[in-house]
Amino acid sequence: MLERGRQTGCAVVARLALVAALGVSAVGCVGPNAVRFTRMRYNEVFRSTNSEQLLMNIVRLRYAESPVFVDLPNITSQFEVSGRGNFLGGYGNQNPGPSSLGFGELDLRDTPTLSYHPREGREIAKALLTPISTDLLSVVNGGANVEQLLLLTINDINDVPNAPRATTITPQVPDHNNDFVRGIRLLAAVRDRDGTELAVGTTEEPDASDPVPAALLKGADLIAAAKEGYAFRSAGDDSVALRKRERDLYLMVRPNVAGSDEMREIAQIFGLNPGLDHYRVKSELDEEAIQQHRLNPLGSGTIYLNMRSVLQIMTFLSKGVCVPEEHVRTGIAPNTIEPDGRVFNWTQVTAGNFLVHADRRRPKNAEVAVRYRGYWFYIASNDVRSRASLSILSMLLALQDSDTKSTGPLLTLPLGGG
Repeated sequence: MLERGRQTGCAVVARLALVAALGVSAVGCVGPNAVRFTRMRYNEVFRSTNSEQLLMNIVRLRYAESPVFVDLPNITSQFEVSGRGNFLGGYGNQNPGPSSLGFGELDLRDTPTLSYHPREGREIAKALLTPISTDLLSVVNGGANVEQLLLLTINDINDVPNAPRATTITPQVPDHNNDFVRGIRLLAAVRDRDGTELAVGTTEEPDASDPVPAALLKGADLIAAAKEGYAFRSAGDDSVALRKRERDLYLMVRPNVAGSDEMREIAQIFGLNPGLDHYRVKSELDEEAIQQHRLNPLGSGTIYLNMRSVLQIMTFLSKGVCVPEEHVRTGIAPNTIEPDGRVFNWTQVTAGNFLVHADRRRPKNAEVAVRYRGYWFYIASNDVRSRASLSILSMLLALQDSDTKSTGPLLTLPLGGG
């Protein structure tokens, strides 16, 4: 009997060890499987809610309301494993069988912590109100559509207007952009044939100082000049002079299309010298560009751009929101009245590039949809160009905001879940 008890006890220990080993082995798989089953889910939800926030703010601007941004800078997910086991056999069991092995349970729990950051004050003002840099147009080389990017980001090219009143929240006068759209569509067509490309180059302006003896030049002088964007260049007779170094954006034109009908019409629309193999691209906000543009506004080799801020871009896109007839009639949304008394249709300034539908019922074919004032506002899933415009806005906002530090409060929510 004593021997049988020892055998039974050994069997109990062995079975408990087996249950424990199975539990340990299951825990070892938790880490990789947790990443497999959660990472893409978080990725997709983050993408979709970001698009919804952008669309909601565009709709709010159409109704003359302020945009609100709540960022999600951190998602911390903790995985907890708990388990219990039970051995069905026991000492003195004369007929141990498979059922006496017992059973075990393992519970996996995902407890994410979400940190929300409302952007406000100087932080959001800087990101939304600062005109974007012409350097950001280089996203064209990253795959952005030329027509859409120029339509969204520019108020005028060489004084050819892109419906600038559409960037005001409550415009009182109708506006159009027919010539501008014709010009940028021609540019896009030439670009699609690989006839142009945007490139960054450095030029040096004429001497910015009187010549000085080269022997008097010290290393500290070279460093100080470089910090301010200047360089010393030979002025002859063992002397040097300061020159201003400019980093500029250029529209390079392939030789085989420089004299094409499209490029000639582009030059005519935007007041450029036809037939050139490159055009300098400058912001009208640049002090030097302002002076040169005043001296020679037309027939030049420079493309002067009046760049918009992110808020102006969003307000412009808001004109592509279809306002329900009920809201037009009751005046809930601001309207612009034409001279003949009709309500001006602002969606024509974004036609072909951005359109937001409105419906009482939740749409089934929506890529992104938000509910506002009793209606669902949405971008159709088959409207690729509207989806692309929203993506361009998202990229520009991220780039414009990249230098802004998060200094506001964080709202941290620990969420329990199974």
